[in-house]
Amino acid sequence: MRMAQAIKQPTDTQEQIEKLEQKIQELKEERIKLQTVNIERNRVDRTNVRQELFYEYVGSVITTLPLPDFKPIPDFSEELFSEEYLVALSDTHYGAKFVSENNSYSPEIAKQRLEDLTGQLITFIQSKKLKKLKIVFNGDSLQGLLRLSDIRLNDSTVVKSCVDFSRLMALTLNELSIYTEIDYYHVPTANHTQTRPLGTKASELPGEDLEYLIGNYIKDLCSSNNRIKVNLASEGKSYLSFNIHNFEIVAMHGHQIKNLQTALKDLSSLKHKFIDYLLLGHYHANAQIPSNETINIDTEVLVAPSFVGSDPYSDSLFKGSKSSVAIYGFHELFGHNETYKIILN
Repeated sequence: MRMAQAIKQPTDTQEQIEKLEQKIQELKEERIKLQTVNIERNRVDRTNVRQELFYEYVGSVITTLPLPDFKPIPDFSEELFSEEYLVALSDTHYGAKFVSENNSYSPEIAKQRLEDLTGQLITFIQSKKLKKLKIVFNGDSLQGLLRLSDIRLNDSTVVKSCVDFSRLMALTLNELSIYTEIDYYHVPTANHTQTRPLGTKASELPGEDLEYLIGNYIKDLCSSNNRIKVNLASEGKSYLSFNIHNFEIVAMHGHQIKNLQTALKDLSSLKHKFIDYLLLGHYHANAQIPSNETINIDTEVLVAPSFVGSDPYSDSLFKGSKSSVAIYGFHELFGHNETYKIILN
């Protein structure tokens, strides 16, 4: 009997040890879960704080632009059905500097092209007697941030690029507002303006995008000008939605699009809402892609040309297009029926 108890006792002890080890393992797993949650929470907090600090750094060197001397805006229309015009500006890649086969680019050249564009748009506004002009910036405003694995908030180069481009765009809008009212739209995300901190992959942290910052500061710079309305995306959205006449327009950069041919249908399905026109940049070449038709219009994907133009990379692919900006006309009844191309180099 005593021998049986002696044999059984180690077994009981072994079971207790196994239960204790199991309990230790469960506690360890719970601790790892808690650590994982805390790491994720800290990462999100750092992202938010970093963006707020960056916003403050840029804000410290930006001031509101002075108002220009406005000219009277025409208050009549000779047409039975009105026509509205939209300027599609995209892919400025401000900060890039290169010389390619058919193009050269630098911040100074970018400034010259914006001045040239402003002059040509003023002529267009006056010739069409426009009461209002819509301008959509389709992203990739800056160059050089795509490959940064980390970003320092006090990096003067990054701050200077944001400030310079924001001010150039605001000055352009300010100058155009002398002649007409401006509705400006700035897409919230692109690929070259993703900061990709700490080695994150493309679009892994979509909120870490300087387009958001630049759009907000253009809005701040133009805040005292009642002729300029700056429209930004709703929080958390990667696109802008607005109307021209009664047509539903969506604007985004285009790096999110997998198939241009089905993009309009795919986005309409995602939003559970019929979209008439999708405005994109990103592809560095002007394109108009019919998607479907309604009673009076063709629904289309409209791809804006690039402001930067061809570069050494496009040369290596034996492709390229001129530095240019598109203007689309939208008839009140028949939708998109006019396209103009302003070549800048």
